[in-house]
Amino acid sequence: MRRPGWLRRNALALVAVAVLLPATLAITMANQWSTYLTGSPSRPLDVADGATVEYGHSGWQVEKTDRVSGTSAAGQERDLPAGTDLVIVTVRVDPITFLEDGTAELCTARLEEDGGTGLPRSWGNAAGSPISLDGPGPELVSCSSEQRTPYTFDAEFVVPADAGDGATLSLGIAVPTEFPDYLRFTLD
Repeated sequence: MRRPGWLRRNALALVAVAVLLPATLAITMANQWSTYLTGSPSRPLDVADGATVEYGHSGWQVEKTDRVSGTSAAGQERDLPAGTDLVIVTVRVDPITFLEDGTAELCTARLEEDGGTGLPRSWGNAAGSPISLDGPGPELVSCSSEQRTPYTFDAEFVVPADAGDGATLSLGIAVPTEFPDYLRFTLD
């Protein structure tokens, strides 16, 4: 009588590996993605044009948007790199409640482009970028933890000159305590 082959002797173990290995990988990956998505701004809350919305213990509103061409006199005064524009978004912040230490929450502002023919693009605030802007700039360029009364800040973004051509530009405001939600203001 012939002994069963190796495959038959280990069939149960091979089936267990074939089922358990993908299940283990799926559970591990799902856990990692879940942690990533809840720890970063990944779920936009769209805000109607001109509306003020409460988010992260403050009221938020986009007051105006300006665009300065790199070839204009104002663009040359700010020393914009060739082929770029400066998008300036004025945001009104109305602190409502404060943290335990009496300060307001900080935020991150990003300019997003979506709906064009290419992939979505985004840019961080120029205040934290390696591109240094010359000339007179705004007094506040981001959220302030020290302001206790309503204030405005001017988020500046150095973007390619074609940014927004055939696409929608929007401002994303993220407050870490509100992740994964973030505000998305469509710009005109």
